[in-house]
Amino acid sequence: MHDFCRQNVYLVGFGVKSTVPGADKSVCVYRLGPLWMGFAMETSARVAIAMPSTGQVHQATMTSLRRMIAETTAAADVTFWWENAQPHDRCRNRLIARLLAEKEWTHLLFLDTDVVVESDTLDRLLSHDAPIACAPVPILHRRYGPDGQRSGVTVGTNIMVFDDPQMRGRIVEPDAAKVGYRNLDPDDMPDKPFPCDATGLGLCLIRRDVLEQLEEPWCAFATLPDDGFIGEDIYFLRNCRRAGFDVLVDPSITCDHYKRLDLTHLDLLYAEQPPFSPWPASQMPRELPGVAVAVCVPPTGWVDVRLTDVLNQWEMRYGHRLRIDYIHADSVRGAMADLSSRMATIEQRFEHVLMLQHDIVPHEATLGLLASVEAPVVSALSRRFFKGQICWSFWAPSQRTGQLEAPQNINLPVIQEPFPIKAIEPACALISRDALMLTHDALQDLPHSSDADEHFMLRWSELVGERLRQWPMQAPLTVERVAEVGLQGLLRLKVALKSRFRSEAGMAMV
Repeated sequence: MHDFCRQNVYLVGFGVKSTVPGADKSVCVYRLGPLWMGFAMETSARVAIAMPSTGQVHQATMTSLRRMIAETTAAADVTFWWENAQPHDRCRNRLIARLLAEKEWTHLLFLDTDVVVESDTLDRLLSHDAPIACAPVPILHRRYGPDGQRSGVTVGTNIMVFDDPQMRGRIVEPDAAKVGYRNLDPDDMPDKPFPCDATGLGLCLIRRDVLEQLEEPWCAFATLPDDGFIGEDIYFLRNCRRAGFDVLVDPSITCDHYKRLDLTHLDLLYAEQPPFSPWPASQMPRELPGVAVAVCVPPTGWVDVRLTDVLNQWEMRYGHRLRIDYIHADSVRGAMADLSSRMATIEQRFEHVLMLQHDIVPHEATLGLLASVEAPVVSALSRRFFKGQICWSFWAPSQRTGQLEAPQNINLPVIQEPFPIKAIEPACALISRDALMLTHDALQDLPHSSDADEHFMLRWSELVGERLRQWPMQAPLTVERVAEVGLQGLLRLKVALKSRFRSEAGMAMV
């Protein structure tokens, strides 16, 4: 007969909340009580999952965390702790101090609030029985340009080795100057677990005896003698390495990491220069007509501070020819309906409306360049998520099927002037009064479905073409559009591109 393993699990979101005696009020435990796991091996591992936060946690993170805790067979007990409203080094130090004060816990698993784990992640990290075991977390980091110069940002992982190959595997002091790191991509890593020189603490399992041999402060933001800077995670792991503990990486463990990114200019993650059309540089903005800028505000009420900076620049530049209004709507059609109903109260001298969705950040020249195009509707270019794909924000007939589709790829460098399209998404669009007044007709008899916005935009663009006898125009002018993206997919794309380039280079050499 197999013994049953009793597992006490503590988790946010279930059971009866109980505050830990003597702990800070921000640290609490949700006790699930004994959970019987059949046919499991006896284990003594008791893991505290520790999350430094700013007061929020991604829903996908908590969903994956619950699943991982529910399915673990390698841990006898699991608890969840969090700290917030402090710099991350203080949060981490308080979490470490708590583990050392509560003797029953054998491991501390640091997990960031935006990292999504697989259900077997904890068991696989524990299986190594290593002092420190971690997994590669996709991140954004500075990338290297020509001649070894850092240039731009790319997607990679938080697994690092020293820049200097002669330094790799060596120990450096926490405050050592002029020690650079290089972030590894998955295809740069061995197939088997390996030691690294440093990593982030986004997903890192630390054994109790490691922490017991270190001195406070365990984590600290440090300014280096050469005016450099290291984060609290590098500081902590340099101390661990100095104490004789290696950092083991399991490259077979994958996770996701959610970050807010500019979808329009994703090319910057993979290339020295993103593709741009020559049109904006050659176009001369004309005298600006009266424009009412309509900014769509999300339910939270928060807008990007860079957008407000651009709005302030426009107000100072255009003065009485510009007015700014804010619209609270939860859909494109709702925003357009609200705006069209307001036009009766807006002076006739404001001949156009610039619609800005809440996720758009234009640059200062955007308004003048759009106004230079003679059309009832002219839109700037942005990328967005559409039906699970990252697409451009307009519809055009497919060369393959002839059906309208939102294209995923366009050849921007060859586009030298605005071009007519069948339909736009008014994310950043300059719209005439006449075109805006067609909103009411476009809203009639829309289907009650999740794609009602799409039906509205297609119908409204069609009415503009039919009644105003000019289709919406797409200017080859890009604006930033921010969305929350899982970096794992972008990292896979980067690795695939590297593989293709290497293959093409090899064929060229042959």
